[in-house]
This record gives sequence, structure tokens and C-alpha cells, in this order.
Amino acid sequence: MHINTSEKLHISKLIPCSPNLVAALVGIGHTSQILLCQPGASSWSVRAYDQCKGFEDMAFYQGKLYAIANDENLLVVNISQDHSTGDPQVSRIGQIIKGEPWYPVVLEDNTMPCKKLYLVESHGALLMVRRAIWCRVPGPGVPGEVIAGVSGFEVFKADFEHSRWVKVSTMGDDQVLFLGRRCSRAISVSQYGLSGDYIFFLDDDEDNRIEYAYDEENTSFGVYSMRFRSIRSAHPNISSKRCDEMRLAAWLFPQD
Repeated sequence: MHINTSEKLHISKLIPCSPNLVAALVGIGHTSQILLCQPGASSWSVRAYDQCKGFEDMAFYQGKLYAIANDENLLVVNISQDHSTGDPQVSRIGQIIKGEPWYPVVLEDNTMPCKKLYLVESHGALLMVRRAIWCRVPGPGVPGEVIAGVSGFEVFKADFEHSRWVKVSTMGDDQVLFLGRRCSRAISVSQYGLSGDYIFFLDDDEDNRIEYAYDEENTSFGVYSMRFRSIRSAHPNISSKRCDEMRLAAWLFPQD
């Protein structure tokens, strides 16, 4: 599928890469394409013959644009300039790391992990965060919905020299990750007198990408401890009601 044939598009991610370049993931459902533009331009550029792919996230890291696919392959997006218009364009998408993905399998206790992937820079390294949302699945022949439960997290560092993902057990006492479908970021927290090695995450599922339902009518955000491998509510008194008109939550960060 190409986005030209899609009637309902959404922007999953928007990244200001530089004063002269903005990149976006645009698509429908679980597939999307990478679009580029100059700020103030009247249109976006997209590779005319590229089909939509299963991109999960993208990040601008050390002067290059990277994307992570749902098979955990890390891709680098080569950008050139259109000779006739001067607009930025995607010239090539190349594989940097071949992932070793796992796919959802229903276990004997009728549970199944659904996966989300995030890219985020931390301490000069590019990290892939794999979030597994453990869901309850109706038994064979039993009608019902897939219901989301607790989340688990694994963190991997990109080893560019050996073209592989390396699992890490800690991010350090100074680092906290804030994960979201729209924006993810690592923050040094020691200057604020806070402890690190935590992952804060949002329930920011997009309607056209969701694979499960929820027991609770309210959504909130949680925090995962890398040290204790446990989850708790980050702030029990802050929540919003799930509804058709719900606006997804987003992180707000102080200026650098």
C-alpha cells in the first residue's frame, strides 16, 4: 500500500531534525512512510514508489535519521536534495542492524504479549526499548476481547561496530526514560535530586493501531523500575477517561 491510496492518514511521529529539515512518519494502521519537508514549505516529499512499511518509531541521532521496524531492524534514512526544487528527499533506506524479533504467541494460560518499540538517545547511545503488554485472550471458541494487562520492558543499545543490539540491564542512576508514541526522551535527573534507572510510559495507543481493549475506563501513565523489574502508577490522581474523542497524552520537557 502507498499513502496515495489511503483515505485516512495519521501522523505517528514528527521530528524537527534541523532548522531546515522536518521528518514525519505518516500512514494508516500499522504501516507508514517517511515524509520530509523544509519548515514553511507548502508540501512534503515522499519516495514515489515506496510502499508503506511497518515502521514503529524513528529518531534523529548524531546527524542521521534512523527508523526501527516492527521486525526490530534498525534502518538509516539517507537524505538528499531534489536538484530541481531544492527540497529534501529520501534517497535510500538502508539496514544497519538486523533484529531478532519475537512475535506474539498465545500461551497455555491464555495470555499473549503485544509489542511496542521505541527509539531514544541516552548518554550518547541509541537505545531500542521493547515494551511487552501482556494481554488476556479469550479461550478457544469463547467470544470476547483481548484485554491489556501489565507491561514489561527490555532495553537494548545499538552496537554499530558489530551491527547488533546489545541488551542492557541498567541505564545508570542518573538516567530516566520518558516513552511515548509521539515523543521519547532521556533525562538526567540527579540535578533535580531524583533517582534514575526508571522508565516512565504513557498509554497513548492510536485508535487505528490498537490491538487490545482495557478493563479500566481511565488511562494514566506508569513507571517501570529497571532495578526491581516492577511497575507502579507514577501519579494515581492524574488520569483521563478513555473515549472516542480522547486526545492522546504527551510529555512536556523544559528547554535545553
